[in-house]
Amino acid sequence: MIYLYRRNKTGICIDRVYGHDGIVELPETLEGFPVTELGAYIFSDHIDRGDLEKCRMSGKFCTEDGLEVQDEEGMPEMSGNAVQELILPSKLRKVGRYAFYNCFHLKKLSFGGDLRDVGVGAMTGCHKIERVTVKTDENGDSCLRDILTELPETLRVDMDKNGEQGRFWFPEFFEEGVENTPARIIENHVHGSGIRYRNSFLHKKLNILEYDKLFPYAEAWEEESIVLKLVLDRILYPMDLTETAEEKYIQYLREHGERAVSILGEEKEYAAMRTILTKITPDRAETEKMLERAQRSGDSRWVSILMDTLAGHGRKKRKAFEL
Repeated sequence: MIYLYRRNKTGICIDRVYGHDGIVELPETLEGFPVTELGAYIFSDHIDRGDLEKCRMSGKFCTEDGLEVQDEEGMPEMSGNAVQELILPSKLRKVGRYAFYNCFHLKKLSFGGDLRDVGVGAMTGCHKIERVTVKTDENGDSCLRDILTELPETLRVDMDKNGEQGRFWFPEFFEEGVENTPARIIENHVHGSGIRYRNSFLHKKLNILEYDKLFPYAEAWEEESIVLKLVLDRILYPMDLTETAEEKYIQYLREHGERAVSILGEEKEYAAMRTILTKITPDRAETEKMLERAQRSGDSRWVSILMDTLAGHGRKKRKAFEL
């Protein structure tokens, strides 16, 4: 890849990226200075061509290896539909306005805890994003909330806080304008539990205790598959999980055990399946139902795990008949 960049007060600002790979991992440093800023519209097709030409005239071009070149050497712009995944530098502090505007095929975004300033509309039009990965600072702070508020879709967030791994799901939400005819006003109605989950932050930090307290809203409003993924990942990645919240989640899994194990089987998460089976301790009848579903899948490892679980119940007693 080739980067169009310039010096700023804190290090380097990248204004445009050129290349062929839809998975873009931006460099940590250029010219020995940290990459701390992304320019406005950097990955957008809607960048003002006049502004881009000014950047080309005043900036520099270099390759991934730091070799200075005269221009983009015929490489296409990495923008719009070409961008599938973005891995941002760990020391990045600022993302310019509309940086990822209308990157329709962007599915994954990774960033660090130093990022504090996300420009207006940065995530506008990124409707296919599925996963966000964030490494917070030592206090658990990040700009995650700023990112999430621009993304109403269902998202999985993988969080690294001082080496501890957490995985959190944020369900979707949508807003609807409803006309109140007698009052002659438009009322804004928000649907889905996602808005509540996106508000479970205290300043720049995810308030995990508050996040877990919102579970009844997800249970009431969201599809079973989304709720199960949320619950499974809170159990499997129990960052700051209280006993009260864990008991609540495990009870839900017991009530939806067959479907929960099925999700793990379909995703081939075999180690996670063993962990969950140990947690929910299904009885013989429930285990047999799980085994039947596994056998229909044709997945031998899935079947083997449930055979082991069934064996833990001992031999099935035969009915005795007396004449």
